[in-house]
Amino acid sequence: MSIKKREDADCNACGRRLTSWDRRLSKSLGYRYPVCEACIAREYDMDVQVLRERMEDFYGMRPCQGL
Repeated sequence: MSIKKREDADCNACGRRLTSWDRRLSKSLGYRYPVCEACIAREYDMDVQVLRERMEDFYGMRPCQGL
């Protein structure tokens, strides 16, 4: 069994490629296995943009301008 590199990690819920923002977001919310922000937003029943704004308000976290 080979170990996946951090760059090649996929979302455990939908299979999308994870970004560094997805990993930071998952870690800050206490997820054991990282998931993408779309799956996190769906779980909390909110839009992705609303989730980003909420993270910026509460944690001072924001994704890079490219996302």
